[in-house]
Amino acid sequence: MRPLELFMSRKFSYGYVAIIWAIWLGHGVGPLDNCVELGGGLSCTGGIWPKDIHRSPLRFISALLIGPIFHNSSEHILFITGTFFWLVQSFEVRVGAVRTLILFLICTAIAATLVSAGMVIAGHFWPNDPNLISGLSRTWMGGSAGLFGIIGASSHQSRKIWLVPAIAITFETWNHFLHGTSMFTSIGHMVALIAGFLLWGWWTGNLRKSIDSS
Repeated sequence: MRPLELFMSRKFSYGYVAIIWAIWLGHGVGPLDNCVELGGGLSCTGGIWPKDIHRSPLRFISALLIGPIFHNSSEHILFITGTFFWLVQSFEVRVGAVRTLILFLICTAIAATLVSAGMVIAGHFWPNDPNLISGLSRTWMGGSAGLFGIIGASSHQSRKIWLVPAIAITFETWNHFLHGTSMFTSIGHMVALIAGFLLWGWWTGNLRKSIDSS
């Protein structure tokens, strides 16, 4: 395929990667633990702050659109880039850019909303829990939630529908217990994975067919 033809067939995947790298090279890393809400830079103010779900709902909603374009470490952005070039573009070329983008945003929103709500509610019952204090006091950003949603959806493009989720769950188990990823990050990834799996399975009817056949 010619370069333009290749890009247009996967314009969301390649366009997203181009945007996040342009921001990364021009703006720099989004602070992880030392981020302040005001005056901390665009990646701080544009990230997802869990407490905004009740104290500033409009800012929380806007962060669902802005947060995925910022990343807080070179490892983070390299993981997203590699997986977009490997899995997301493959999904997009089959279903189109618009559906891939919509699914990416919906799964990001579902994961961020459920995890943020869970953190805020739990914080009222266990206000001194160090994990909750840390999770509620920092900003969350990056495209990994939407990415896991698309991975879940891509299960329906596999001959063995449960194979892809099994691989993703195995990876996230390693990611949390051995690599040390935050518990809330891993929960968000799994929520997005399930959301993508169920939403795309419902949309295509593949989930109902697989249940009926079993």
